[in-house]
Amino acid sequence: MAENIEFAYSHLFEGIIWNTLADAGNKRLFIETRNTQQKKVSFSALNLQNYQWLWNDVVMDEAWWISLGAISGDILLLTLYTDTGNPDKKSLIAYDVLKKQVIWWKNGFSLSAANDRYVKGIDSRFAHKSIILDLFNGDLVDQIDFDLELSQNFPVVRPFQYEQDTAHFTTVSDFLKLKCGLTPVITIEYLEFESLIMASVFVKEQDLANYLYVFASGGEVLLKETLGKDLNGVGLDTFYIFSGHLIFVKNKHELISYKIV
Repeated sequence: MAENIEFAYSHLFEGIIWNTLADAGNKRLFIETRNTQQKKVSFSALNLQNYQWLWNDVVMDEAWWISLGAISGDILLLTLYTDTGNPDKKSLIAYDVLKKQVIWWKNGFSLSAANDRYVKGIDSRFAHKSIILDLFNGDLVDQIDFDLELSQNFPVVRPFQYEQDTAHFTTVSDFLKLKCGLTPVITIEYLEFESLIMASVFVKEQDLANYLYVFASGGEVLLKETLGKDLNGVGLDTFYIFSGHLIFVKNKHELISYKIV
């Protein structure tokens, strides 16, 4: 039963951390960052077992209209937006993580799920028909009877979100007032993980601010981090647990990881 946390890793990106994707099978984390001034999207892959980069700041041929989709084994699936005026028009790129190269491309295809053999999605060229592709070459396969799940969702433990003026919000708010002197507003993200208590809290200061707290089972504060200041609004999924790590983004640009021990 984990009772503490210890600092593991941090990295400051030039662009805004837009999205992350967890790879449970290989304990890797894929990061999508966006540089709005340069109109450039970069992708990075971090090994959480040794905190080494598989690769960092990789830019695809399409430098902006592209985003993380799913990861299966050593194949990273990327969504390409083919019509900047219509976000529903998409294509899919399969990228070999180890070779760092595109292995296939499917035009007019919108990803819905992937597993270790197949990719499921909608083909917009055939009356938005649902089809299944081979993960390794992108070829169309016969419809088969199996459940496709977005495998990257399972290893990630995310907090509950409690809205203001609800019973759970009031309970956690009272705890935070007692322990930290805080008066939370709008929403609280809350998670009990093994013997640890974690809470991402928004408070009204000069402007809106976001703090992350980790408490031991006895209520002692193990960690306080400022996730953001002078915010225009609240965010979702401000932290999560993956592969024995507490992972969060600070000030939009810094990825931070604490190992749960």
